Amino acid sequence: MEQELLFRYFRGETSHEEEERILSWVEASPANRAEFRKAHLLFAGLALYAPAPASDTARPKPRRTLLRIARYAVRTAAAVIVMVGAAYLGKVVYHHSLTEREMSVFVPAGQRMQVTLADGTHVQLNAGTTLEYPVVFSRKTRRVKLSGEALFEVTHDPSHPFIVETFATEIQVLGTKFNVQADSENGLFSATLVEGRVKVTSRKDPAESIILQPNDRVVLEHGRLYKERVSDFDDLCWTEGLIHLKKMPFDELMAIFERAFDVRIEIERETMPQINVMSGEVRISDGVDYALHVVQLVSTGFTYTRDEKSNVIVIR
Repeated sequence: MEQELLFRYFRGETSHEEEERILSWVEASPANRAEFRKAHLLFAGLALYAPAPASDTARPKPRRTLLRIARYAVRTAAAVIVMVGAAYLGKVVYHHSLTEREMSVFVPAGQRMQVTLADGTHVQLNAGTTLEYPVVFSRKTRRVKLSGEALFEVTHDPSHPFIVETFATEIQVLGTKFNVQADSENGLFSATLVEGRVKVTSRKDPAESIILQPNDRVVLEHGRLYKERVSDFDDLCWTEGLIHLKKMPFDELMAIFERAFDVRIEIERETMPQINVMSGEVRISDGVDYALHVVQLVSTGFTYTRDEKSNVIVIR
């Protein structure tokens, strides 16, 4: 960074654009921060201890003046560091500390939650979901970590990419609205794009990436990412307190029931019932017994018992 520009910054003579350039440069590396402090130390020594203008006959010799400045600068290093703290720590270090301060939100089973992030991004979190995010986003990217299911409506800011990190992928937002399901325990991942554009990159193989357009969904199968088209957004009905019934593995649906109704479901069968419906919904507020009764009607059949005290449901 040019010393002349830094000196103008210390004098408060830089424009907003120049100030942003300097702060971004300082944040980029420890070496830049060290150079910044060194420049400010030199500036403070020259500004505070340079001798006042004098007549030609009284002017000290150049070598003696430089030595005097150096002695005063070293002698008052502590005071200068305090000044550096006011200019540097106040604008850069404090901001940097906030970007490293993580917030974590966990949504218990049977509940849903809405969160608005520092940049205005709106996130709806499904039951059993954990979202980690910084108090303040960095000046380069907006990065969050997700475990569970969430619907994101991202505030548009192309100069600061929004990235969702899951156990399987990194999702870079090139648009605005998308749904992500990331269940590391069961190895399930999917992302459905509603509006805009997103880029999904495998964490296992960074060379594997897929760009989604509206009505595209990417799923993880056998460790690989696959893209498919969707004709509707029925899977997003959880944001309205509904569970979509479709032809899916029975144990997968029961895992959804566990999170939605805050129960434990044990399946004591050698074979899984088959769900024979292409479309349908149950309302979470109607309770787990009603939901299981509906599934009994649209499947090959099963029975269940429920222990109210332990909150355990056994399916046979």
